[in-house]
Amino acid sequence: MEQDKKQVLALAARQVFTSKGYKAASIAEIARKAGVAVGSFYNYYASKDEVFLDVFIEENNRMRQRIMDEVDWSAEPVVVVGQLFDCTFRLISSNRIISEWENPAIADKLHAHFLSAEGQRGYPFYQFLVEVFARRMAEAGFPKEKIDRAMRAYELLYFVDMRVSERDFPGYAEAMETLATCFVRGLFEQE
Repeated sequence: MEQDKKQVLALAARQVFTSKGYKAASIAEIARKAGVAVGSFYNYYASKDEVFLDVFIEENNRMRQRIMDEVDWSAEPVVVVGQLFDCTFRLISSNRIISEWENPAIADKLHAHFLSAEGQRGYPFYQFLVEVFARRMAEAGFPKEKIDRAMRAYELLYFVDMRVSERDFPGYAEAMETLATCFVRGLFEQE
């Protein structure tokens, strides 16, 4: 029963964040939408940031699952990268919750979560990309040492992606796509 109330609060929070955005949303409105007292909210979440993180993680996983379903992972690696970025930008631009990634009021907490070991372990899309690209490299005949070096470079791209945003580096998204495309092209066109 306790988990049900937490889920009701998370659903209400998702609706409020979707309609108002992070900044304009309030705990009182989330509690009202969930049909609970404000004091009850604090039995499940310590703050608006905490409930937003839960909502963001769930929404991000839902969006990333759509990407996993839409991208043709059997295409040439450079084509896969293009599809990956195209699909990501399309889905992010229409998603108010995911767009909060750039919001200075919450961005540091979001980035810190996805940089943490717990955040990476609980991020199916990160694990999926590691598995797909490692498998594709193995199928292409890459030696284990080269796959390991490439995965370390992927971890660096991930690390940068979790720390840098458009507000830090105008044109970041395009630059990251170029970097990822050149990285993959360099790997697979050398062989």
